[in-house]
Amino acid sequence: MKIDEIIKAVRWCIDEEADNSTSFADASKYDFDGGTHTDEGLMNNIIKAKIGDALRWVCLNAHPGLLGGSDEKQGTATIETGIMKDATPTPTLITGQTAGYITMDADFIKLARVRVEGWHRAVRTPIAEDSDEYLQLYDTNGATATDDRPQAALVEKSKREIELWPWTSGKTVEVTYVASVEPKEVMGSGSQSDTVVGYALPPKARTSIIYYIAFLLLSAYNDPRAARMLEIAKMNLAYDTK
Repeated sequence: MKIDEIIKAVRWCIDEEADNSTSFADASKYDFDGGTHTDEGLMNNIIKAKIGDALRWVCLNAHPGLLGGSDEKQGTATIETGIMKDATPTPTLITGQTAGYITMDADFIKLARVRVEGWHRAVRTPIAEDSDEYLQLYDTNGATATDDRPQAALVEKSKREIELWPWTSGKTVEVTYVASVEPKEVMGSGSQSDTVVGYALPPKARTSIIYYIAFLLLSAYNDPRAARMLEIAKMNLAYDTK
């Protein structure tokens, strides 16, 4: 989405069209680069500065089904957002169990899906290691996971781990997860090739990103409408992902 489109969309959210005079008081204290600007320029600076914060908030709170895809292309090639990552890691065997674990990268936020060779279905929601479901994995009398009812368990460590039940050595693993990223910049072309003109955003989450930027903008000005912008951003994350 182009930067000028983001700015326009955020301004429409708060019913504030660009006209060099805003309804906010003392906008000068939000001048990020030290120059002399109109109120309009100051507001635009805040909007641009909050794009990354809004994207990270969406990554933390959105269902993974809302975070796939990209709304930007460079020629015929899609510019990936970097939010959804695919990996084929090699697990480590859990001693004494028909299960293994994988250590996730430091940018891991949440699991989107995991599937092991031989599983009859993928797992999208991992169980917690302190849950009753996790305790049942060690029950050899029938409650443990099998290929037709597999389980994945999230282990909270400095580098989080995902346990895969069942797993045996040699079986391949496919993992898709949500990563913490900076927004991928869309550059200009020709003489403006080094100019950032936009950012690649996940299409299904774009409305939430816009309204969360509006929330951050209004919060910077101590405007009471900020709470409504946050409410709308959250509502858009609750849409059915099917």
